[in-house]
Amino acid sequence: MQGFLPVRHKLVPVVAAALLAAACATPEKKPDVPSQDTIACKLEGQRIVIRFLPDEVRLLTPEGERVTLQKVPAAAGVRYTNGLLEIRGGGGSPTMPEGLIYVREGTGWRLTNCEPLMVPASAK
Repeated sequence: MQGFLPVRHKLVPVVAAALLAAACATPEKKPDVPSQDTIACKLEGQRIVIRFLPDEVRLLTPEGERVTLQKVPAAAGVRYTNGLLEIRGGGGSPTMPEGLIYVREGTGWRLTNCEPLMVPASAK
């Protein structure tokens, strides 16, 4: 039995190194997927992020300001406001209305290049 002892001692560092390498390996990153309720648009060349919830939208403005707007009745399309800011749009789906307009202090800007925000795939 003494002949097996030196072989075991030689294998221990090899096995330990293999286990350490496997533990340190970075997990495979899953591809990002489009969000079902959040879009990113351009506002005068800067990014604005809009998340659509049943009765409100939440914005991340180009200035980094987080704003919640409540859904209000509109003659056509959708309209969300907090009295100071407003998002208007017409047609399209509830989470991707067409022709979105950002209104602040009575001045409106058309949002362009609106696309679903890409988010990390859920780990299942």
